[in-house]
Amino acid sequence: MTNTPPLCCGVPARLTTGAEIYPNRPDLRTKPIYKCDRCKSYCGCHPNTTKSLGVPANAATRRARSQLHDHVFDPIWKNAVKTGGYGDVAIEDAGKIRKAARGRLYGYLAEKLGLDRDGCHTGMFTVEQCQLAAEALRGVTYPMVREWHQAKKKQREHAA
Repeated sequence: MTNTPPLCCGVPARLTTGAEIYPNRPDLRTKPIYKCDRCKSYCGCHPNTTKSLGVPANAATRRARSQLHDHVFDPIWKNAVKTGGYGDVAIEDAGKIRKAARGRLYGYLAEKLGLDRDGCHTGMFTVEQCQLAAEALRGVTYPMVREWHQAKKKQREHAA
């Protein structure tokens, strides 16, 4: 299965490697990366694939995405096991809970930003969307997201 390259500047980005993007980082030499030859933006790929992590971004956008992930988004879902009301959790279940928590948080954020769930991913955000997302998630805890998710689930059950 081949992956469709992400679009940037109206054309498909070119698949290259970390050797081109990070010439001084031997550890990234073989990492697949999509690069736009028009604007020089780039983005990485999911581990062990050539599936794009989003759309290519310039330095300011990459920085905004990284800050959103590191300081706002990730701390919420990564603490789900401890703060989500799950009690004692087996190690093998913790990964499943975190994965579900991440998806729920993206659903919550999509609703807050008025985006379609499939279109809500930090790897697709502009600098402005990162700022809006950070504002939308200010003060949000995982228990709040879990409560939101449970309410949505009840709404769907009653509608069916």
